[in-house]
Amino acid sequence: MTKGRGMANKAGVPEVSAETYVDSVLNELRVALLPRVARLAEAGWAVPAPSDLADLLGAGLPAAGVDVVLDEHFADLGPFYDSAGARLQLGLRTKQALDSRRKTQTVLAMQTGDGTWLYPAWQFTGDGHVHQVLLPALKALRGIDRWQAGVWLVSEHPDLGGISPRQALREGVDPAAVARVAAHDKAALAA
Repeated sequence: MTKGRGMANKAGVPEVSAETYVDSVLNELRVALLPRVARLAEAGWAVPAPSDLADLLGAGLPAAGVDVVLDEHFADLGPFYDSAGARLQLGLRTKQALDSRRKTQTVLAMQTGDGTWLYPAWQFTGDGHVHQVLLPALKALRGIDRWQAGVWLVSEHPDLGGISPRQALREGVDPAAVARVAAHDKAALAA
């Protein structure tokens, strides 16, 4: 969310204020939590402290880089998760597992000047994976600067009808076709 702007849902339906959005989430959360908490209580199991549960749920939101002022070329890459958030999104227990994913470039990760790793939130499915349709393009872009790879993924491309590779993949364009365009552009990006 950009300061001073509202939020849009996945379908791009009207933007709402942060407060309205949080109220909607809390209403949905109430419906989801009540039966689960009741079952735990009936079974005699302890439930986490409310503040601990709130921290856990809040960790699912991208927040890294919010205070980072990005050059306009990088602005469309966010919002971001930090390494802890990316591990949570991928269901990884250790820093080493995430390091391995970064080294094999099976997750899009960019390092800031201060050494912080940022992970664009849009690459994650929400159920422990990177979107499968993105993987061929990530593979085709291996070896080039990750910031350049990210910008390539979110920039309009003439070979994809003027939409970004990210948008093309969302709209069902064959991932192999997007990967071929990425492979073709890789040499120019590396220069």
